Amino acid sequence: MNMEAVGCLLALVLTAACGGGLGPVTASQTPSGPVVTGTPTSLKCRLPVDSPTTSSTEPLGGWITFPTGDFARDPESLAGRLPPHAPSYDRPLSRWVPVEHQYLSPDGTSYILHNDASLPKPNDFYVVDVKTGTRKFVLSGDGPPQAPASWTVVTYATEGVYLWSTGLQTIPGLWLLDPTQGTVRLIDGSHYWGAVANGAAWAIDPPFGGTASTYRIFRLDLISGAVATWYEGNTPVGLVAPTPDADVLVSLGQNGSGRLQLLSSPNQPVPLGVPSDFPQVYDAYLATPGVWLPLAQDGLALYEKGQGVRIVTRSVSVARVAGDCL
Repeated sequence: MNMEAVGCLLALVLTAACGGGLGPVTASQTPSGPVVTGTPTSLKCRLPVDSPTTSSTEPLGGWITFPTGDFARDPESLAGRLPPHAPSYDRPLSRWVPVEHQYLSPDGTSYILHNDASLPKPNDFYVVDVKTGTRKFVLSGDGPPQAPASWTVVTYATEGVYLWSTGLQTIPGLWLLDPTQGTVRLIDGSHYWGAVANGAAWAIDPPFGGTASTYRIFRLDLISGAVATWYEGNTPVGLVAPTPDADVLVSLGQNGSGRLQLLSSPNQPVPLGVPSDFPQVYDAYLATPGVWLPLAQDGLALYEKGQGVRIVTRSVSVARVAGDCL
């Protein structure tokens, strides 16, 4: 089992080749709490997304323009296309890059290339200069000794590239790759940390959609190293998606019946109101101005603090969100 495929476990984000969250969201639910529906009139921006195509020559990337919610493909997203990856939009340099957003550095000047057939060894890590296209070898992709070839990108942050272990052989942990020195250090080895945002990492137990009598969500403070339990119960966890406000959006429930809830403090999930016709969602993306939720049917929903969950467009099938809406 290649976790570039099932590593859409988050978010944040988010985040593996499919981007987004820690585990699939499975939310087919009835309203609970205040319901907010329709396209918010305050949302006036362009959101880069990837939408499925039937041809390799058709642009995968494009733009949803709000408040109308209309979608148009962008031919510029074809530049340098790498078939194992999907393009994202580099805001600082105003251009598309051929990898998912979590592979892109915060300043937009470089991205990590990994799990790509164009490399001398596909599992190695290279840093690519966005402006010149120059590739620099950084690290062999062998992963930790107990799980060779299992390192997968969680996100490219200011302090380095966060990695976790996914694949046929895995071990718990969160690692930090220094792309300038080509060194990796273990941050914490207690859980499978598949999401990083706002100075914290998040893990689900059991990982990778496993079943158990007790389910847990863990939070790792990246400054102090403290690990705290934020959820413990007998209801399965389908998703952990960090929000811009340092909360987490979670899906609690069996496949097909998950309930979207918000965790702002340990063991205090607050149900979120959703439209009565809200379909299943399987992923989540932390991107300005909130958490974006591609719908199983065509469309996209948005969670914003104080605004609830709103379906903001029905006009396009969204495979992943490819950057902030600005």
